[in-house]
Amino acid sequence: MKLQGARVLVTGGAGFIGSHIVDDLVSSGCEVVVYDDFSTGLMENLAHHGNKLQIVKADILDQTSLRKAMNGIDFVSHQAAQLEIFRSTSDPEADLLLNTTGTLRILQAAKDAGVRKVVNASSACVYGQVEGLTDESCLPFPNWAYGVSKLAAERYGQVWNDSQGLPVCSLRYAIVYGTREWYRRVLTIFVKRAIEGLAPVVFGDGAQVRDFVHVSDVVRINRMCMEQDAANGKIFNVGTGVGTSMVALARLVADMVGSAVLHEQTAEGEFSALIPDKRRNAAELQVMLLNPAYATATLEWKPIRALRDGLSEELSWARENRHRWTRIRYTETASVTTSKEQGR
Repeated sequence: MKLQGARVLVTGGAGFIGSHIVDDLVSSGCEVVVYDDFSTGLMENLAHHGNKLQIVKADILDQTSLRKAMNGIDFVSHQAAQLEIFRSTSDPEADLLLNTTGTLRILQAAKDAGVRKVVNASSACVYGQVEGLTDESCLPFPNWAYGVSKLAAERYGQVWNDSQGLPVCSLRYAIVYGTREWYRRVLTIFVKRAIEGLAPVVFGDGAQVRDFVHVSDVVRINRMCMEQDAANGKIFNVGTGVGTSMVALARLVADMVGSAVLHEQTAEGEFSALIPDKRRNAAELQVMLLNPAYATATLEWKPIRALRDGLSEELSWARENRHRWTRIRYTETASVTTSKEQGR
């Protein structure tokens, strides 16, 4: 189906991934409604659209605002989420409320409004600790509360697809990176230190493996899922299948600016002595590596942006937007009033 002329609601549309999806939808001729509480999303991410967007400043838990915004909507891109691992550990009820109940309210409002399809952003964290390449047939066994809440949201999506007459598909994101990324994850810290003339800092030996997928590839699969009926009821890995260790990533960034790499023996859950306010994740995943073969076979989607090229672009953007990355902040004890989407 063609998206041109469709009316699309993007939750978390002022955030990292969400704002890139908004860009793509606008360029595809869609009428876009951005639904965001702006607790972390930025108008700066949307300003270049002028008055082309309808912007609703509200929380996904606000049923009245949500139902009103859903009127006349054809498609929903649900990117809003609670993403902080530490918050999911210290306040799992808030994590559950935002990620699971929030998604459930999106699904119900979409069904009641006659929406044609919902594309739901999930996470590779649903798999938990794995040893190698993971595909969708692997048994999800999340080790963080965050992964539990995202897995539950997926399951609600499948129920609504199978028995409530609302087409839903879910996308399990690997580590999404690119311009407008928020400042706290390891890649952004490597990049910031690099542009400030400092060496990237690796915790421990840096052997942990991650799958980095560029935001442009993520945007493309989101659009394809809206357009193709073959996506209905499906769950797709959104990764490259290419693993990059933390130390290899640090060396790649360092090579781009001609610096060295530092190692720091910071225990899981502890704060870094070298990076102000940075805390190492507890129960850290050793491997996050997603097989994209199912998405390729079903949708003819495959990631095309090379990591070095994407990093080069992000380095240039970061140099021009240093005001974006000033301080690392955590919201472990924040109240449950946010529908933020910053990226996975």
